[in-house]
Amino acid sequence: MRRPLTKDEQDWVEHTLQSMSVREKIGQTMQDHAGRLPFKATDEDEVRAYLEKYPVGSFFIGGEVIQKAAGKAGEYREWVELLQRVSKFPLLFSGDLEFGAGSAVKSLTAFPPLLALAAADDEALAYEYGKYTAIEGRAAGFTWALAPGTDLLLNWMNPVITTRCLGDEPGRALRLSAAVVRGMQDYGIAACAKHFPGDGVDYRDQHIITTVNSLPEEEWWSTYGKVSQHLIDQGLMSYMTGHIALPWMEGAAVQGRKPVPATVSRRITTDLLRGRMSFEGVVLSDALDMGGFLAWGDYEQRMVDCLNSGTDVLLWPGIRYFETMEKALAQGAVTMERLDASVRRILAMKAELSLQHLDAQGRDPLAVPLLNDKLKPEQDRQARELSRQLAEKCITLVRNRADILPLDPQTTRRVLVIMLNKVTQGRVFERMGLFVDQLQARGLQVDILDEFEPLNTLQKWEQSGIRWDAAFVPYFMPLHGMMNSARPVGEAAKAIWALQHAETIRPVGVSFATPFLLRDMPFLDTLVNAYSLHEETVEFTVKALFGEAPFLGHSPVDADPEEDYLSPRRLQHVRH
Repeated sequence: MRRPLTKDEQDWVEHTLQSMSVREKIGQTMQDHAGRLPFKATDEDEVRAYLEKYPVGSFFIGGEVIQKAAGKAGEYREWVELLQRVSKFPLLFSGDLEFGAGSAVKSLTAFPPLLALAAADDEALAYEYGKYTAIEGRAAGFTWALAPGTDLLLNWMNPVITTRCLGDEPGRALRLSAAVVRGMQDYGIAACAKHFPGDGVDYRDQHIITTVNSLPEEEWWSTYGKVSQHLIDQGLMSYMTGHIALPWMEGAAVQGRKPVPATVSRRITTDLLRGRMSFEGVVLSDALDMGGFLAWGDYEQRMVDCLNSGTDVLLWPGIRYFETMEKALAQGAVTMERLDASVRRILAMKAELSLQHLDAQGRDPLAVPLLNDKLKPEQDRQARELSRQLAEKCITLVRNRADILPLDPQTTRRVLVIMLNKVTQGRVFERMGLFVDQLQARGLQVDILDEFEPLNTLQKWEQSGIRWDAAFVPYFMPLHGMMNSARPVGEAAKAIWALQHAETIRPVGVSFATPFLLRDMPFLDTLVNAYSLHEETVEFTVKALFGEAPFLGHSPVDADPEEDYLSPRRLQHVRH
């Protein structure tokens, strides 16, 4: 449970609130993107002038989950200290720390993704996952993790959450996400569960359009609602709402109109999340430049409706937000009481994180020291060992019908790798090379097929007399590939077609992405799910293929449709 604020902290919140101008209060409810500032962010005079004109309350820093981790921890820390030093009020710094601090900052530790954590199903590891995310994150300047993902992967075609969630079982998801949250919040970072009221039912992408969680009320409460309520009861500090509609809650409001995303819905954010579920923390919207939000109305309507829905902090509304809110307050479209309620919650979270105790240079007394852009050696070793433990425990043998695995290292000398890592011409996900490198490091001769015209190339190789001791079909598509699919599409789909021209091989599928590869390749007798191209995960995957490490993971989703395709649970998921 969250600790109550002390009297000194409460006094600081109220004194700070009363000292603020209207524009400063508006700024507390806006989160800016530090990477998009219109000037060199390390120029102190420019930063000071910007914050005097636009007194924002928080910044997003680091690489986005939609992009790559970027930068060095020491540089972020210096940047954060500069911004804190020139800001009149202490700032929050958030980031997409979904898979450890290394998922946002390149020099820090990147963990295998949440779906790998679900495959390991170890609460102690989950707590450490949160703990080291927080220690590394706060050392780099972060105080707010936009994590963990608490969505449920109920629709195998969902293109958004794939490996960013803890599977399809609410019981597992609530246990593991609660452990991650405890680890984060025990070690000085506010956790932000996402995305309320829950992604993973729709097959579409809220980055492109408003999506819909179509579960009926009773089923929602037994799945998403169950996970959310558990986290709220455990003291979750913040929640992110998504551009996701919930028809049973909106009722007639959705009939005959476009779906109402949670980010503008008072019924979802205030009546359900705050009212029925008693959430008292900070509500953050998902990014307001996403298509699922843009479709709602014109700019002013979107911003006013988002704040009035019960949102406390709007993520990336742009600096037009200040004038829009000043106008809305003057016209009565937004009340001062509504604004003050959000500012009070934001300041309370800052107080709980001890941000009022930053020194005059903007330095954070709770941030551990960095050495060469990492934690000190012992802590750095512990973080990286955690990552290695999880990589070892997550590898999952989904299907082994022909008993191909494990392969015999003594007799397996020449192997074929059929690449499913190209989506369109010219777009290849190069990290698949990690898998090939591991095979070659064993002294294997590795033949690679990565061009699929003509479709019968593989058959021609066979007819020429070439034979392989093993054939691998590794698949990878990164999160947010903007293909609106987690499935093999384009050239990767053509590879599946070309593969079936072969007559002498028994391919071993290895998915470094979606756990549902058997939906598109049901003919595979063998499938291993590894969940990511995390370097140590690839290492343990290859070891497991050759019997040098056990398959310790258990599938966190229904990954084999032939085993339970007609089960009531499977049919339930298909229905949605």
